[in-house]
Amino acid sequence: MNALPTEAEALVSRIEGMLAQAEQLLASGGSDEAAYALRETERRYLPDTLRAYLDVPPARRDAAAETMLVEQLRLLERATAQRLGVLAESAQTALAANGAFLTERFGPLETLPAAPAAESFADPSTAPPATLVRRLFERLEVQAGPEPGAILEVAGAQLVAAFPAIASVRRAGFLARGPVEEVALDVPRRDDLLRYALVRTRQGGVEATVTRFLRGIKNRTISVDVDEWTRGLIEDLGAYVERERGARETLNRLFRERR
Repeated sequence: MNALPTEAEALVSRIEGMLAQAEQLLASGGSDEAAYALRETERRYLPDTLRAYLDVPPARRDAAAETMLVEQLRLLERATAQRLGVLAESAQTALAANGAFLTERFGPLETLPAAPAAESFADPSTAPPATLVRRLFERLEVQAGPEPGAILEVAGAQLVAAFPAIASVRRAGFLARGPVEEVALDVPRRDDLLRYALVRTRQGGVEATVTRFLRGIKNRTISVDVDEWTRGLIEDLGAYVERERGARETLNRLFRERR
C-alpha cells in the first residue's frame, strides 16, 4: 500500500470498507450478479488492479500511470457501492418477508405474552454466546471505570482469562512485569482473521485498531474509536464462541466462578 498514490490509497480504503460491510450479507449465500461481483471484487478485481499498477517499474509510475490507477479504482468504488446497495435491498426485502411469515405463523406481537426478563437467562449454560460475551464486556467496562489507561489492565486480565486461545498481552518493563502496553485478540472468522488490539499511546491514552489477515497475510490495519472496536469485537467473539465448543466452556466456567 505504501507504493500507492495518496488518492488511490483512499479509494482502496473505501472499497475495502464496503466489501467488509458486504461480508455479512454474502454469508447468507447470495448467488445473484451483485453477490458474485462483490466476491470477485475482493478476490480478483481489486487485487489485480493494484498488481497491474505495482508491476509498472517505479521509475515509470508517472502522472499518467497514477491517473489510470485512480480512474480504475473509482470505477471499482462506484460498482461496489451499486452492488452493495442491491444486496442490501434484497436483504431488507427478505427481512420484511420473514416478518410477514412470523406474524402469520404466530400472530401479531401485541397478542403474545411478554418474554421473561433478561435475568431469567442468568445460567451461563443456557445463555446465548453473544449474551455471555456482551455481559463480559459490561463487567469489563464497569471495572475499568473512566480512566483510559485502566481499560488495558482490566482487559489484559479479563480477556486472556476468557479467551486464552486467541488473546495475548504485552507488558512493559524488565521481564515484562510492567503495565500492560497492548492487548490483542486474533479472532478467526469464516474466510479471514481479525486482530483486535488496544495499545497504550505515548500520551497515556488508548488506541484501538483492527487488522485483517487474509489466508495468513496481513491485509490492512485501521484505527477506530473504542466504542466501535468494542461493538465489532463483541459481534465477532459471539460468532467465535458459537463455533468453538472449548471457548464456550471456558466462558461458562468463568461466569460460574464469579457468580
